[in-house]
Amino acid sequence: MVKCLHKDFNHPNGYSFSQENAKIGSLQMFVSNVGTCEDMGYGVFPVDQVHKISVLDIRLANADRHGGNILVSRDGNDGQIVLTPIDHGYCFPNKFEDCTFEWLYWPQAKEPYTSETLEYIKTLDAEKDIELLKSHGWEIPPSCARVFRISTMLLKKGAEKGLTPFAIGSIMCRETLEKESVIEQIIYEAEAIWSPETTEEEFTSTVSDIMDRYLDQCSLN
Repeated sequence: MVKCLHKDFNHPNGYSFSQENAKIGSLQMFVSNVGTCEDMGYGVFPVDQVHKISVLDIRLANADRHGGNILVSRDGNDGQIVLTPIDHGYCFPNKFEDCTFEWLYWPQAKEPYTSETLEYIKTLDAEKDIELLKSHGWEIPPSCARVFRISTMLLKKGAEKGLTPFAIGSIMCRETLEKESVIEQIIYEAEAIWSPETTEEEFTSTVSDIMDRYLDQCSLN
């Protein structure tokens, strides 16, 4: 998210050098690449590159991660493959129904997170990021904020318990269009407990408790 001011932008009421005329949008950077993941076999992708995308997609509850929006590049120094995720217009959804992760069934997703990645995941804070977005002009809708909090919670709890990206992603994604995902079932269980007057903090706490119970079962299995 960036805020820019320029006379060549669209100013229907006239232009003046003032804060009121500043525009908010996203800043795009061109990434040199040799194609997308659809153009080559996933077997050559480094584990750490797949894992970094998994952290992003799980956290943002990405509903449109397919091979065509992951660019493949070669590092200029050693030729190592670098994956760059693009096209994030379907992140921050208001429900988990459409979560889709292309990498879910790649073998790299069944490898455990490295200690470095685990340390990074520990630092994630949904509330701070919601406030950061707000400070840059986007007050995330309550339903989207709820999904973001829960997906971040799942990533942190799952990683702490040693779950792989595949295991965590499988909790978020539906096996079929008709069958609700585990995370949806957890939310429905929490909604059945609380009334519409329940505070968001109380609801999130209930989701956390139910999620802990489910993840404990996963760890035992």
